[in-house]
Amino acid sequence: MSKTDQMLAIIVPAYSSQYLAAALESIVSQTDQRFNLYVFDDASPHPIAKVVSEFGSKRPILFHRFEENLGGKSLVAHFHRCIARTTEPWICVFSDDDLMDPACVASFLNELINSSGNHDLYRFNTRSIDVVGRVMSESEPHPALETGGDFLCARLQDRRTSTMQELVFARETYLKVGGIPDFPLAWASDDAFIARMGAQQPIKTISGPRVSWRQSGVSISTNLSPANAKQKIIASQMLVNWAADFLGKHPPSGRPLSTTDVHSLTSGWFFRRVYFTHVGLSLKTSLEINRFAGTAWDWPWGRGLIKCMRLNQPFIKNRLLKRIVGLVLSTTPSKTDR
Repeated sequence: MSKTDQMLAIIVPAYSSQYLAAALESIVSQTDQRFNLYVFDDASPHPIAKVVSEFGSKRPILFHRFEENLGGKSLVAHFHRCIARTTEPWICVFSDDDLMDPACVASFLNELINSSGNHDLYRFNTRSIDVVGRVMSESEPHPALETGGDFLCARLQDRRTSTMQELVFARETYLKVGGIPDFPLAWASDDAFIARMGAQQPIKTISGPRVSWRQSGVSISTNLSPANAKQKIIASQMLVNWAADFLGKHPPSGRPLSTTDVHSLTSGWFFRRVYFTHVGLSLKTSLEINRFAGTAWDWPWGRGLIKCMRLNQPFIKNRLLKRIVGLVLSTTPSKTDR
């Protein structure tokens, strides 16, 4: 099949090779092969090209290696340059460590026909899997149709999940809205992008097959390092500001949100994200968050600091417990000392 015969580009911006073979296997095993598959190597030190070459006998893969690593500076900018090297009218940006069920492409193409292409963004439901592919949980099914404002409100209340790899979107509208919002580590960029696309036409959920999101510990989402946590906090602050502006222009169905409503939604979401970074907050970071809270939500000085102190309590208790256990073990005589 020639490149021009296809409507869909499945793009894998690859950096890690650990689960790449499994990800590609799930793609090349699609029951409907009417798509073009691209793998873009982000100047990775890992053997991306070797893994890709092993699939040469199964189906064509369009491979390109970039000489400059861009994902380390801006993952969204890397997504954009990958998309720019493709031409198909529909795009799926997939991960190098996740899986898609065999009927994903077929279900999308069927839904595209059934809905007469009247949507700019289609999405699959998801499940989470562990490092060996065992199912850990399944997300609640997305609504069949959802506006951008409704999605963002539900996401800010953690009533909705989102990943970039569950999406199939129209190139024309992607360009019209200015692409994917660029937040550090692409953290919450998918949330803003889904809302932005859903403000054009309602988001359409594809029932049936799911996309499996791997909790590997090496991806950005599951990496719990302090450096990643800092970037995620910055990205979350950017999403808060972005969401306040977006919801003012694209309120959810039913009624416009008051400033108090928006502050409540975004502050609750933000501090849950801070907690889920799983790192204790330094005094410097706590003071920075305190200043941000005053600007974003008109909180009085100190309220954000108190919130950070409360979030720190579990981490402080864990550190104290580890120290106590360490002291007990270090002072307990061994059998040879008795």
